[in-house]
Amino acid sequence: MPGIFKIAVEGVVEKDGLILITKRSPERDHAPGEWETVTGRVENGETLEEGVLREVKEETGLTVAVVKPFDTFHFYRGAIRDEHQGVSFWCKYVSGDVVLDTTEQVEYKWVTPDEALTYITNENERRSITIMKELLSQ
Repeated sequence: MPGIFKIAVEGVVEKDGLILITKRSPERDHAPGEWETVTGRVENGETLEEGVLREVKEETGLTVAVVKPFDTFHFYRGAIRDEHQGVSFWCKYVSGDVVLDTTEQVEYKWVTPDEALTYITNENERRSITIMKELLSQ
């Protein structure tokens, strides 16, 4: 019987060449206290783009537009090791001020891609930041 996996999305939110990173709440069951881009799971009935737009809005309060998907990733989440497949999206800031859902995120920063790499330790997200750096330099 094939495995069951969930679909995740990553929104790399960009505004004037800077990338939004957020710090996960220390109460989270997966990667507590780590810095990240905006991530989340796709809900039933959503497209991947709808999922990333919703996750960015829920976690940051920002309205963004999807520029394009640019990477895929795979990981096991939390102590129960839920298997996830994911897609990374370049999301361009449209409007709003960052208002965090503090049950999920406790801090945020707008940083250059190089600065983001000094905060983010997750290898999938580091790869996304590196790809975004290349995309932004074109």
